[in-house]
Amino acid sequence: MIELVTVIVVLGIIAVTTMGPTLSYLDSMRNRAASARIVSDIRYMQRLALSSGLRTWVTFNVAGNSYQLYMENRNNLGKANRIAVTDPMYQSTSAITFGTSPFVNVTIGSASIGSTAEIEFDGWGAPYNGSGVALSTTGTISLSSGVSVTIQPVSGCAERAG
Repeated sequence: MIELVTVIVVLGIIAVTTMGPTLSYLDSMRNRAASARIVSDIRYMQRLALSSGLRTWVTFNVAGNSYQLYMENRNNLGKANRIAVTDPMYQSTSAITFGTSPFVNVTIGSASIGSTAEIEFDGWGAPYNGSGVALSTTGTISLSSGVSVTIQPVSGCAERAG
């Protein structure tokens, strides 16, 4: 009986010591998946602008831990009349929110795109900040665990780092 209790205690210790690294690995994978999702959505919006000839936006809400996809209304042009774009993955016009499944423990730490939290693409796919000024410096969206997304000026190329 003492041997059985000893084996159970040893197995418990092994389980506790291996669980910490496993959970941190899962969080790291979730952050990397979230950054890949952001990159994919930014590229999608740039291609949508190119194919439609209309302006598109990706707006980050750091406090709300989310971002939203928008497109210029063809019948009523301009940023003030933009409409939410249907997310191709979930077929919803809702904001993409982190901190819930499948992105548990993922948070948007900061979004700095030309001193705004918004990227805009014109009908030629050129990137602008949220104020409509051509992007002249690299934009960065930082997630928890040191993972980030960068957006290059001129080309608008979005890439994951970390």
